[in-house]
Amino acid sequence: MRRRTKGYILVEVIVVVACLVALMGMLLANQRASLQQRQDRMRQHRAEIVARSGIAYAFSTLNDTTTNTSLVTQNDTWYTLGQNGQEEFQVGNGQGSFRIQIVDAGSLLNMNTATETQLQQLPLTQEQTDSLLDWRETGQTPRGSGAKDSYYNGLEQPYNTKLSTLYTLNELLLVKGWTAKMLYTTQADTNSTQIQPQDSKGNPLPLIGMLTVDSSAPNTQASGTARVNFSQQGLNQNTLSQIGLNNQAIVAQIVARAPYNSFRALLGIPGMNANTAQTLLNGAGFGNATRLTGKININTASEQVLRSVPNLTPDVASAIVGRQSSGFQSLGELATVPGLSINALAQVADSFTVGCDTWIIRVYGESG
Repeated sequence: MRRRTKGYILVEVIVVVACLVALMGMLLANQRASLQQRQDRMRQHRAEIVARSGIAYAFSTLNDTTTNTSLVTQNDTWYTLGQNGQEEFQVGNGQGSFRIQIVDAGSLLNMNTATETQLQQLPLTQEQTDSLLDWRETGQTPRGSGAKDSYYNGLEQPYNTKLSTLYTLNELLLVKGWTAKMLYTTQADTNSTQIQPQDSKGNPLPLIGMLTVDSSAPNTQASGTARVNFSQQGLNQNTLSQIGLNNQAIVAQIVARAPYNSFRALLGIPGMNANTAQTLLNGAGFGNATRLTGKININTASEQVLRSVPNLTPDVASAIVGRQSSGFQSLGELATVPGLSINALAQVADSFTVGCDTWIIRVYGESG
């Protein structure tokens, strides 16, 4: 009986020791996991600090006194800084690094100002086009395949139509027919007549790669001088001489038909020629607004974004892109682009600018 009792005690000891070993293993595993989590949080925090350093670096570049928002080209410092997003900037003796890209918002198509004709150039269905216009515009009567409150209020999680401008591109996902797949992935089954988003090397891009909701430019000449307001009453020869227009025949025509609310109307007067059109594009303006929203910068926009402008042919869009490396020094130089007649120029000039006061900063921070 004594031996048997000792045997039972030995078995109990072995079980207790095994449990203690298992418990120690669990504690060590939990401790390692906890330590790993703390290290991951530290690396995440450090990566965020590094990314914020990149943002500060971008702001410093954009705030450079040499930056002229009335004339923004690919030769500016901000454009060449991390142009391909690949250059790495080391931070903290190599403990972290960031990559950076600064994008002129004027090089993208603004979803708050894009017209129906522009939207139809993109790989969108008529339902998506109608629904976006209904989302932006006031009133409660939807277009043919669009949507207003009567549709959105009937969803499982109901909400109202915005009836105003979009604040972010993600807001497009609230619009009827707009999905994450069509917005954030490349599409292979699109209409061949529609614009296919691409990068500079011809690789397909998601649709969001050519969109923005916030782009604007100063309502000034390329030199920063204020434009002459052609939409005001009392336009006369003295006013026109301020922008260098001295052709008496043209001046008489312009004064007789004033006021104007667009380049389409101004450049459509009889007797217009390339030289006069260039002068008017440089110095004429419409209205008293200090900023122009949704204009496309011909110095930075891709060929695909340029082609979204109605009546701009692919050949002219390609010719504009071909001159971006040297840069358009004024909007008037648009009149010198081969293949762009005075009539065609009148149809497209209101969509363009050579300035920008809004940029998108993209930063990737890394640590560990």
